[in-house]
Amino acid sequence: MTHAPVLFLPGTLCDERIWLPVWRLLPLTDRRYVPLQWATSLDDMLALTGDRADNQQKVHLVGYSMGGYIAALWALRYPEKVASLTLIGYNPEGLGSQEIKQRSQLVTMLNKGQFTPQNPAYINRFVHPDFIEAPQVAGVMTQMADDLGASTLLAHTQSTTPRPDMVPELRQASFAVNLIAARQDAIARYDLLSAIAPNLHNCTLYSVEDAAHMMLLERPEDMAGYLKQILTA
Repeated sequence: MTHAPVLFLPGTLCDERIWLPVWRLLPLTDRRYVPLQWATSLDDMLALTGDRADNQQKVHLVGYSMGGYIAALWALRYPEKVASLTLIGYNPEGLGSQEIKQRSQLVTMLNKGQFTPQNPAYINRFVHPDFIEAPQVAGVMTQMADDLGASTLLAHTQSTTPRPDMVPELRQASFAVNLIAARQDAIARYDLLSAIAPNLHNCTLYSVEDAAHMMLLERPEDMAGYLKQILTA
């Protein structure tokens, strides 16, 4: 296992709890968490990432969902500081027009108080059918939504919309890129990520079976196994 710092970045409306099941299975000498739930802007997110980087040695960046966007953006700005970039449940092609439209509608509803992130339909979109009633998956999502609230969802959504296509830059990257994709992920679709992987520099694609976007909570053993491979390469 690497002795270099490993930075973990959470997704939208997530905190440390999204990583805990994986961390318990992943012995690391220098694990660092980037608290994106504190951020209210894109600049905040990038600054928090930089604060947890290391000026003495390169860092491994592991970003989940929205955290993948921030990790990739920071890595492309500071490639000399990056040992590797791992994107979990994140499509580096950015957001399509339909996704941007949906996000605009979500922002409008949040501003009007017409939407709460505890909405079962919202949560079910991210969870594999096998785990809809599972306390360690949908239950954790609901707890994070309760604690972080609509204001965090609003800040995260506004701060990371739109998202540019980073594939051309990642194709030229000086660091290894890893993609971890769940077969049933409706957010970052496996078929799209498997098509992108051959176009990225030194890229390895890892697939997670019987899991959706909440793969960190649904299949922590598989996730930890893949990260061990990546961080010992």
